[in-house]
Amino acid sequence: MSEIEKVLNPNVYAFAFHLIGDASGRDNPLWNWGDDFLESFTSQKLKPNLKFSEQSSNFSVDLLRDISLNFNSQVSYNETKLEVSGFALPIKIGDSYALWLNVGFPDSFVEEVSPQWLSTFNPENLLGIVTGEEFLGETILITAKLTPQPQSPSLETLKSLADKCCNALLPEKYRPPFNRAGELFGSQIFEYGLIKQTANYRHLLVWFPNSEASEDKLGTYQREILDLFYYRNKIIKAFHNSRQIHRILFDFYGQVEDNVNRLQQRIDELDSALTTENLQEFKDELKKLLKTALTYTQGLTKLEDYGNTIAINLNNYNEKLDQIYAKVENDEKKLSILNQFSRKTAPYMRSQIAGDLGYFRHGTGLIEQAIASIRGIVEIEQARSDRANQIELRKSELAEKSRDDRLESTVQAIGVGLAAGGIAASSGTDKLFQTLQQNHVPAPLILWHPFVFSFVLSCAIAFGSAAIVWWRTRPKN
Repeated sequence: MSEIEKVLNPNVYAFAFHLIGDASGRDNPLWNWGDDFLESFTSQKLKPNLKFSEQSSNFSVDLLRDISLNFNSQVSYNETKLEVSGFALPIKIGDSYALWLNVGFPDSFVEEVSPQWLSTFNPENLLGIVTGEEFLGETILITAKLTPQPQSPSLETLKSLADKCCNALLPEKYRPPFNRAGELFGSQIFEYGLIKQTANYRHLLVWFPNSEASEDKLGTYQREILDLFYYRNKIIKAFHNSRQIHRILFDFYGQVEDNVNRLQQRIDELDSALTTENLQEFKDELKKLLKTALTYTQGLTKLEDYGNTIAINLNNYNEKLDQIYAKVENDEKKLSILNQFSRKTAPYMRSQIAGDLGYFRHGTGLIEQAIASIRGIVEIEQARSDRANQIELRKSELAEKSRDDRLESTVQAIGVGLAAGGIAASSGTDKLFQTLQQNHVPAPLILWHPFVFSFVLSCAIAFGSAAIVWWRTRPKN
């Protein structure tokens, strides 16, 4: 079958989501982006008309309660001008703000147009480029009716037409790759954007409703579909954030392995006794490992939190999908593009994070083992060092005590000697000298002067007494 060159009533719907966070109320950057987009089509503004209520506890709250921001405008392509219409619907949904924008040809417009007209619905290429840490994501939906065909177009023909629509709306650098084809309310739909493409990920759908019944269902379940896109974008945002943590933990894990291997080699090279430098080196390594363990554990906790976020929002997604099933006679094939995400894509994300947690938890054990090893070495060496210091201290105390004992013994000996010498000098040395003379003791002693004899005798007695006392009181080794 030949290519389809023209379509009827092409429209673009943009569903953008942003966490409230610290940018609540009119300060949220989502409203600035919305006003920039609307500026090309209408003079109306979002921000001045927004109304926020802190008392409302509803999960979903319209923020334009008093007015409806609808517009009519003109767009031109190849010097041809045509009338378009659209609307803007800002909503508070859960912990986030949502902005639903539409621009396209109204149902009353019956002229066939080229898909290239879609380029006029993306002024200044604002679609698909919302960024920011708290920006959850954006889903762009292109709808276009098929012109009457002699026979039903093949899947390849519709895929080619979907590519033309995608290429017309988004410039090449913002254009997501094709993902898969499916059905939405019984009509063919094509999805663009790969989940694994974490950098510059964009999500775009091109839908070709083949009946008024399909179009009516899109209008009937538009709020449910908005909720589904909200949960979907929260899941994908959590998964992409988890990939950042994965890269950080992967680098940490490699560093931990290298550090542990290097540490083990260092231990093997050491002698049985560690020097002071070795001990300080191990203490510094222990501090580094403790800091690494804290950062690593925080990363694991964040990774686990992202897994829980995916699980919670996937449950909400399935509940919302079940509500639609109940109204479309549970024909799951008619919603294949939606249930494909809940049955394959989101479970893949959960299993990926679960696998990461299982792998990286081995790193925790490795760090703990390394910390325990270093602590054991440091404690053993510290105990050995403390024992050596105690022995040296005891030796010093004993040496000091020995010196004190020797000093005390010497003082006692000197005191006794002086006392004995004094007593000898003052008691009868003259009589002893006379007795020696009378008994004709050998001449040298007798020839001495009585004073010299008395002095020498006193000194001899003093020295002998001191020697006897010192010998008796000297400290034993």
